[in-house]
Amino acid sequence: MERTNKRNHNFLTGFLFGGVLGGVAALLLAPKSGKELGADIQETGKKTIHETEAFFGKAGHRVSEARQRARGILGCIKEKKGNEPSYAMESGEDVVGEA
Repeated sequence: MERTNKRNHNFLTGFLFGGVLGGVAALLLAPKSGKELGADIQETGKKTIHETEAFFGKAGHRVSEARQRARGILGCIKEKKGNEPSYAMESGEDVVGEA
């Protein structure tokens, strides 16, 4: 039991020590200051939002065009359907009787 507690203590000590060293290394080796990095993140976010809005605007326009074309085609189909005879079968027995 005592050995398990010592292992846990050593692990936590190493974990905390490694975290502190990693944080210090990140601050010392960072290529930009916090303000510069924040400005870059904000600029990238605005650019991403603008590109997303443009994409959805184009997509919405294309969907609208496709919907109008589909309505036109459906109108033509309905118009032709009224002028041509229907060839639908009522039952399978009619076909067998004619053959």
